[in-house]
Amino acid sequence: MPPLSPPLLQVDGLSKEYAVGASLMGARKVFRAVDGVSFTLARGETLGLVGESGSGKSTVARCVMQLERPTGGRVLLNGQDLVGMSQSRLQPLRKVMQIIFQDPYSSLNPRMTVGRFVADPLLIHEGKLTREALTQRVRALFAKVGLDSSHIGRYPHEFSGGQRQRVCIARALAMSPQLIVADEPITALDVSIQAQIINLLQTLQDEQGLAYLFISHDLGMVRHICHRVAVMLRGLIVETGPADAIFSDARHPYTRALLSATLEADPARERVKTRHFFDIRQLAGQGDGFMKEVAPGHFVREYRPAT
Repeated sequence: MPPLSPPLLQVDGLSKEYAVGASLMGARKVFRAVDGVSFTLARGETLGLVGESGSGKSTVARCVMQLERPTGGRVLLNGQDLVGMSQSRLQPLRKVMQIIFQDPYSSLNPRMTVGRFVADPLLIHEGKLTREALTQRVRALFAKVGLDSSHIGRYPHEFSGGQRQRVCIARALAMSPQLIVADEPITALDVSIQAQIINLLQTLQDEQGLAYLFISHDLGMVRHICHRVAVMLRGLIVETGPADAIFSDARHPYTRALLSATLEADPARERVKTRHFFDIRQLAGQGDGFMKEVAPGHFVREYRPAT
């Protein structure tokens, strides 16, 4: 689904480095978790960011949200560069972008009622609300995510994992955002609950025109919910394009290896599936690799031939 208007989110050359000590000669050593990542996200679109653990997906999410400050690059939200903004300038923009974390229980304050948790953004950004108006808004948010609005006085331990994640989604919706960064939002949930949360996210997108940056290692769910997919490895995007193209015509050897590692539901298909392998020495770094368009909207990072 190509963007027909200026993108809601534009990330250009995003990088993030962490200090990891010094060498014997005293030189500063750094680990580059994100290395020149670029992508766009249109209004009402879902972009899936996939890759193995340690690929840099969640670091990208935190840098987009400015929970961690990037080392370099730009993060443009509605044309405004968030990188380097002060917290006072960022605060009003946080109404536009929200994040849903992987573990709903860790996201919740065990000493705070879920109603107060959901109300917090409203208290911060719309502090003049009366108690009655605030309660009505929270009840409406609970109903929107499929929770009993009479439970707003309960505590997190009184809810199941799926219900806790619905509470977190309700909080994310409180300020009517345009962008939601969903960082592994179903990984900590039972398989039986995962589809319910995905269906809820899709319904909310249809109703409110939300854009999602959906981070996951569950390729099945990514294929189901995402319009476009970007594949990450060692801080680099190695392939990006429409979801159908990525899953049916993957070009980068790492993407093919990632897809071939996914289990098929049909045992017969699993037995005959072609296995692909990737040698990390094939990866071309930021300095010596470039993205080539192999089909409309489908880009692949240059890689070295297997030896």
